[in-house]
Amino acid sequence: MDARLIQFHISPQIEKETDQKNRAAVQNGFNLEFVAKNKYISEDMRGVPQFRRELRHKMQHIVDQFNEYYRWNIEKTAEMEGNEENFGAMENLNDVVKYLVSLLKNDFLVPNELELTAIHIVGDFNVYAPGNDTELKKQAEKIRTESIKEFRARQSQPMPRPMNMQPHK
Repeated sequence: MDARLIQFHISPQIEKETDQKNRAAVQNGFNLEFVAKNKYISEDMRGVPQFRRELRHKMQHIVDQFNEYYRWNIEKTAEMEGNEENFGAMENLNDVVKYLVSLLKNDFLVPNELELTAIHIVGDFNVYAPGNDTELKKQAEKIRTESIKEFRARQSQPMPRPMNMQPHK
């Protein structure tokens, strides 16, 4: 086969002084999947397919442009937050993905040689955020973290072995 799949992850970067709520958005990201002819591919030290050096430089330029747009979009959302007609994060997610695809089409992809096959969203997306207006809600993150730790600890414990059953005579 003269083509391979390449995975590329983008974690949007925002300014350090951005408020805590918007900073949580950078925990999310996008996994991009490409199919490319072998002439566009090299391998890293572990044998993982990656783009050749010149394409990695092009991709870095695209990621920089994307991050600039992403920061602007986050700031726009923060300004519009009080607007009840705004769907916020979902609308912005749609906008930033469209922008990313347009950057890739204009500056990176080569028809029938280097194609984008998928963009997957990675992260934790809340669809309801009631705020921390009570003491119990303020403790929610700590409770959630402890619950996950307890669950993982239980999962890592060895399962008891079933007793050997003797065959009937």
